[in-house]
Order: sequence, then structure tokens, then C-alpha cells
Amino acid sequence: VRFNLFRPRTGERCRTLKELVDLTERAAADQELFSPLDWEFLAWMSETYRGREDEETEMLLQGAELLHWLARWGQAGRLELVNNPAVLRFEGQVAELTPHLENGQTELSLGHCVGVSGGRELPLSQVRLFGGRPTLVLDDHTFYVLRNTPPAGLLEHWREQPLVPVRKLSQRFRTQLRKSQAGRGVDWDQLCVTHTARPQFIFELDADTVRLKLVAQSDRDGSRWHWSGHEWQADAPAPGSGEKPHVLDDPRLDAATQWLRRLDWFTPEPGLWIGDANENFLGTLLHVWPNRPQEADYLGNPPFHRLFLQPRVLRPRIIVKGSGIDWLSVSAEWEQEGLRLSAADLKSLATSTSRFVKLPDAGWVQLDAETVAKAQETMADLGVDGLTAIPLKLGMEQVAHLDESGLQRFADSPEVRALKERLKHFKGIAPVPLPEEVHADLRPYQKDGFDFLCHLTRTRLGGVLADDMGLGKTLQTLAWIAWLRQRYSKDPQPTLVICPASVLYNWQREAERFTPHLKVLVLQSGAARHNLRKRIPQHDII
Repeated sequence: VRFNLFRPRTGERCRTLKELVDLTERAAADQELFSPLDWEFLAWMSETYRGREDEETEMLLQGAELLHWLARWGQAGRLELVNNPAVLRFEGQVAELTPHLENGQTELSLGHCVGVSGGRELPLSQVRLFGGRPTLVLDDHTFYVLRNTPPAGLLEHWREQPLVPVRKLSQRFRTQLRKSQAGRGVDWDQLCVTHTARPQFIFELDADTVRLKLVAQSDRDGSRWHWSGHEWQADAPAPGSGEKPHVLDDPRLDAATQWLRRLDWFTPEPGLWIGDANENFLGTLLHVWPNRPQEADYLGNPPFHRLFLQPRVLRPRIIVKGSGIDWLSVSAEWEQEGLRLSAADLKSLATSTSRFVKLPDAGWVQLDAETVAKAQETMADLGVDGLTAIPLKLGMEQVAHLDESGLQRFADSPEVRALKERLKHFKGIAPVPLPEEVHADLRPYQKDGFDFLCHLTRTRLGGVLADDMGLGKTLQTLAWIAWLRQRYSKDPQPTLVICPASVLYNWQREAERFTPHLKVLVLQSGAARHNLRKRIPQHDII
């Protein structure tokens, strides 16, 4: 940099840095001799270089110091080249050094270009490079900061020898060039041997871990390759490959590696990805599974195959069977689709609510979460906890509250519908005439008990007649049995009374007293009991 100072009497003269700094330290009247812009520059010089005693009329600027000047004065129109009046400018833009392949007259060669604003790429011979750190580039009259600058010696070598034959480059370097320079109209056959290949994801699921490998098979020669996490590597050297490296180049492979990166699994070694087999991990994989690359093959061992490749989703089905009297059996069956479920598996499924479940014997299975939730709600409505595979008996009164859809799905039987209809119109227990064969005058509360037992029979429900001892429960029951014989006179059946041995003969005495038309057979413990069983059809109360 030269500093030219013009005075009317002496004309234009070069001044040293020390002389410029001294100008700002003289009398204030000297400031009036300069324009405001000139004096601003002198003040900046004095502040920046105060204390320096340079006696030379030129300063050498490079690196950070040159960048400091350009940042302050690159837009002020004060900088120009010697013998060139055009103004030098700096607007904070960045240039980048990029490799450049050229199809020469005889062979493919590697050179370098400087990429500047507007997408232009300039050969090194067309720009000026300024040393130091950072390196600055001058294109015409515009300065740029050069990103990722190589050593100065290498830059100088490239200026002297701008092109290097590709045959002199290492195979790894040529492979990287093939990937980064694709689509620039270069004769790639001079650079490397390219292969297309279809990617394959190989999964393995065991009780605790999911493992994944990404491989490919060449369409060109059938060679096997694997993805290391950074590049595709051949499993074995290509026969007769010579000096040219072999590389995979296929958009299908790019999509596969991008999806693998999004999975973000742990990599204990190059080429292997693993994850913990748990509900959250499998659920996350299921979430991204629909977005997997379509132009790829997916392989897996049987447990993984069952969950993802050909999903076998287990669905519970509520089974309700009517007894024809006053109870139903309810249980949960699982649509297994060829999967064997042990008793331990069924027990685990009974309380499972998540989508993925690890069963004791069958291993990992996928459940239809929505169907499981609905089945759990239904079983809860029926008063059953969990999806048990063991049939449980339910009284019809436990299902009579179901709505129409619930009845159709789980308890659509004539008995339940009849019960539901009676309960819908229930206004109280209707009185029932006492059979004439009953030789007793029932007290009001005893008549209520008798009416209650008859009501249970009409609604096909069981019940409990509870009262203190000595208040006539036996009499109420005998009256009810007589009413049953009258109600089913065409096909009467014996009534079985189970009671403590101490009251066996009390039942017999009271039956002879109040319902003498009913024949009573007492079955006591002992050997004679078995012989008496033959006489049951000829009796009314056993």
C-alpha cells in the first residue's frame, strides 16, 4: 500500500506511515486543509498505527491485517490498484476452492476452480491470491475471503501445475471424486468402474436386541457390498479391476442410506446398527416403517418377519355362550394365525394393553391396540378384569344392562333379551296366588318372600332369601316348590335341597305338614344313600 498526499504547492508525494500519523498530532488548523473523508482516513490510521516508526513509503498487508483494511474501506471507494483507476471493493463475500475435472485431449485430469458469487467458477490462473490467514481472493476488482484454504505451498504448486492426470490419484480419492463430481459431463469411464445395485436391509430380532445391516448386490457382476456408515465397501476385491476403483452409484442406495441415518441407531462397529428390543423402540420403528425406501429389499428372521415384513397382528375376540338358564360364560380368544400360544402366553396377554408385547414362550408379538382397548372396555362392562382365556360364568343380570350394540356383539340370546325387556318395564314384584295344596296361612313378610321367589323364576334369575332363624324360610321355599310343580305340571322335575345334616328331617317334617302332596326323599350319608338314588324320579323333593 502506498499513501499519496497531494498539496497545491508541492504536488503529489508518497508519505510514510509515520508522517501520516504525525499529521493528526499537529495543530488543529491542519485539519482544515483536508476534506472530511480524507481526515477520517488519517484519524483511523493514527488510531490503528500509533507508536509505529515506519520510515518506508509502502506497507505490506496480508491475512487478518488486509481483511481489517478491506472491512473498513472496501466500500468507501478509497482503494485502487496501481496504474488502474478502478475502485477495489469488498462486500464480505466468501469464495470456495473446489476440485474440477476436465476431459483433456488425451486423458481425464483434475484441477481446481474458485467458486464466487453468481455461481461462477474461475480457474486459479484468473484470480489473485493474497497470503496469510485468512487467504483473500481478488477477482477483477472484488475481494473475497477464501474458505478452507489449503497450505500456501500447495496453492503455489497448483498455480504452476494446474492439472493432474486422474491416473496418478489414489483409488480412494478417485472414488470420492466420482461421488462429489457426478453429473458434470465427465467421462467417468476414465475415472472408475461404476455399479448399480439394489439395497437390502437385513434385520434380526431376538428377545432383547434388534440388529440391522445394509447390503447391496451389484447388477453388473453380482459382487456383494455393505454400507460401513460412511461408504459402500466391497466384501471382496473385484477380479481384474486393474487401477480403476469400483464404486456403487445408484439413487436407490442414496435413499437407503438417508433412511438409515434417520433411524439414528447405535453403531457398535462399522456396518452394524443395533437397538434395544422394547416397546418404545419397536413403536418408533413402526412409526417410520411406512416411510422406508420402496426401491429396496427387506429381509428378517422369523420374529422380525412376524412383526414388520408380514405382520401377524393378534386380535382378541370375546366369546359369550349361553347356558340356556340363568348364566352365561365369557372368555377371550386370540386370533393366532398359526402362532402357538402357551398357557403362560395367554396369561400374559390377559393384562396386556400395549402394541408390542414380549410373551414368555412365543416371543415378541404385535397386538391390535384399538381392538384390545375395546375388548378391555367390554370385559370391564361385564365385570371381568382382563382378557382371560378361561371361561367365566356371569349371571344374566350382569349383561342385561348392555345397550343394543353390546347385546348384538356379546350376549344376543332370547333369555337375555327377555330379561332386558322385563327389567325395562319393571314396576315392582307382582303378587302370586298361593297354591291350594299349601296348608298354611303365610304372614305378610312370608308372602313377600314367596312372591320374590316366584318373580326370580319368571325372570330366570337366581337369588337369595335371607332372614333370621325361625321366621319361616323353609315354609316360603316349600310354597315356592309347590308353585313350581303347578307351573310345570306337564313335565315336573324333582327339586334338590342341599342343607346341613342337622335339618334334613326338619325339612321332611315341614314338607309333610305344609305340602303333604309333595313326596320327600332324604339322602343321608352312608352306603344306603347310593341305593336310594334310584328312587329320585318318583319323588318331588330330594
